[in-house]
Amino acid sequence: MIKKSLRVEGMTCAMCAKTIENTFASMNDIEAKALVSANKVIMTYDESKYSLTKIAKIIKSLGYIPVLEDNLEENKKIKKRMRIELFLSIFLSIPLLWSMLSHVSSMSIWAPSLFTDGVFQLVLAGLIQFGIGRRFYKGAVVGIKKKSLGMDILVVLGTSSAYLYSIYLLYRQLFVSPEMHPVYYFEVSALIITMVLLGNFIEHIAKEKTEDALVDLINLGAKEARVIKNGIELMVDIEEVIVGDQVVVLANEKIPVDGKIISGASHIDESMISGESMPVYKKVNDFAVGGTMNLQERIIIEATNLGEDALLGQIIQSVEEASARKIPIQRTADKIASIFVPAVVLIAIVNFLIHYLALSDGFTYSFTTSVAILVISCPCALGLATPTSILVGNGLAAKNHILYKGGEFFEIANKISAIAFDKTGTITHGKFQITDYLGDDTSLDYIYSIEKESNHPISIAITEYAKQKGAKAIGISDFEVIKGKGLRAVADGKKVLIGSAKIIDDFEIDINGFREDYARLQEEAKTVNFLIIDCEVKAIYALRDEIKPNAKSVVSALKARGIETCLVTGDNKGVAKRIGFEVGIDHIFCEVLPTEKADIIKEIQESEEITAFVGDGINDAPALKQADIGIAMGNGTDIAIHSSDLTLMTGDLEAVIDAIDLSKATLKNIYQNFLWAFSYNLIAIPLAATGHLSMALAGAAMAFSSIMVVLNALRLKRFKFRKERNL
Repeated sequence: MIKKSLRVEGMTCAMCAKTIENTFASMNDIEAKALVSANKVIMTYDESKYSLTKIAKIIKSLGYIPVLEDNLEENKKIKKRMRIELFLSIFLSIPLLWSMLSHVSSMSIWAPSLFTDGVFQLVLAGLIQFGIGRRFYKGAVVGIKKKSLGMDILVVLGTSSAYLYSIYLLYRQLFVSPEMHPVYYFEVSALIITMVLLGNFIEHIAKEKTEDALVDLINLGAKEARVIKNGIELMVDIEEVIVGDQVVVLANEKIPVDGKIISGASHIDESMISGESMPVYKKVNDFAVGGTMNLQERIIIEATNLGEDALLGQIIQSVEEASARKIPIQRTADKIASIFVPAVVLIAIVNFLIHYLALSDGFTYSFTTSVAILVISCPCALGLATPTSILVGNGLAAKNHILYKGGEFFEIANKISAIAFDKTGTITHGKFQITDYLGDDTSLDYIYSIEKESNHPISIAITEYAKQKGAKAIGISDFEVIKGKGLRAVADGKKVLIGSAKIIDDFEIDINGFREDYARLQEEAKTVNFLIIDCEVKAIYALRDEIKPNAKSVVSALKARGIETCLVTGDNKGVAKRIGFEVGIDHIFCEVLPTEKADIIKEIQESEEITAFVGDGINDAPALKQADIGIAMGNGTDIAIHSSDLTLMTGDLEAVIDAIDLSKATLKNIYQNFLWAFSYNLIAIPLAATGHLSMALAGAAMAFSSIMVVLNALRLKRFKFRKERNL
């Protein structure tokens, strides 16, 4: 099964999305998720049974316009056609509108006799109704077949009623009563379609702005690559690069693909992925990310990941998928929208019967108010309320190195009452640093010679420290790792042990003059190792995984929001308490086995707390899954990231606050959209039913409601992240 994104024009409401999704739901080995706010459909399908071209044909048969990614010119043609149809509809509507205004006694507007002629109006309105507006009929037919009644049904019912009633009046004038001077409603059908087209066009432009953040991400990728072909360097389109190609990147050029450096070394600006402004030095066999900037030297990269498989492609895909997933509030809106159209049709019929039969208001008044109800009640605004806000929120988050895995986060984050943190790599940097060394230079030579044979994080830290101090290597033999305790070897003919206090206990060694220093370092929550030569302690050194500088301020900010904080770590009680105290965390769970972390989260949840867990390691994956919201640090392991609901690409704890605050702002924006959509219909339908809104004005109001929802969603772009607010 593969996943592809397909641009689809012509989707205007939730019912359009439902039509497409229902069509593919009845087929095997294929699934569609329609994102109305971005005019996209995300397809998951069996490549052996379906192709993107075949899928495009199915979507086209439903009355929508698929745009294949390899034919961007087609997208330009669609925009051009939308513009032409709108301008043509406006041009043809002007004589009809002129005629309508000439009948308004208070305006005293002269109109050419041709414009008031019924046959002339019939032709002009017919061109708009059945020519330009044919897509509404096609959409209505497809909607009825797929049992997804949406905007097209209401537009067709409203405009067709006005058009057919006008034909009836024209027939009466031409063949039954030539002396009558009826007022036709041809201009109403034409103006309604024109207003809808205008609304769709403005909405389309506004929707494109909701995608700006996503477009910015896409634009981060290079468009061309310098590839070595038969010993010659050639510039080719990025689509022509294949896995295994050797790509040359010069200084101050964007790296076009993900891959391994096979020649050269340089400093690379990875801020667009990591958020870190400090360039990273990369050499042969290091991995380079497509979209990052090579700052200094010429390098050659062997392409390993391309397109959607590349890191940037995965980020873009993650944003699109998260935007396409429906949160509970959207599913509720979809259910309301699915019964809304039949309800509106019923209201219009009841309105006609009340005015015509009960109130004796006459056929014309009863008819026009009922048509106005049909036209003004399009559920587009309801369907756009959630996806537009989520798309803008997702895109904004992605630009700031925060990746949401699904829209559910926006709804749940507002309810988080407890956050549990892993320690190593989350609250702390995850990298040991030597804080104290008590011993002479000769002892450091022994430590360096043995520790450099190990790849343990502690060994790496002391080896780097010893190098900086100018330690010299001594020949060693019989090197052995004592699991969980330390190292053993023979150096310069002497038996050497290096390790923790467990080695001291096992070999019953007296630490003599280092006892006070050892006690002090333990109180400072540092990890202490001993150098033992021929059963005598010669030196000790201490390490500490330093706390991230903003950890304390993040915990304080969470508390200010009424969120309890917990630390869940496998470290000993002393270290855990010291770290927790320095940061200001409320509850400490220490000496926890990896398998027990999820149980701790479950315990917190049983206290009726909506719980988030922040972690970065393989051992954090069960806890990330168990939590209501799993937040993975982007500098962590793949399995942790895949188990989470949210990934912080920077590894910066401040992004936890930003993610929560942005989710709250997005949810508030969604509620505002729903408030507008519901209040609009609650006010508009009674106004239309009582004759306070003409049919043409109803069409304009309907278009305006959708535009308002999209414009409100765009307000999210003004959201300020913590660094922008200088908090």
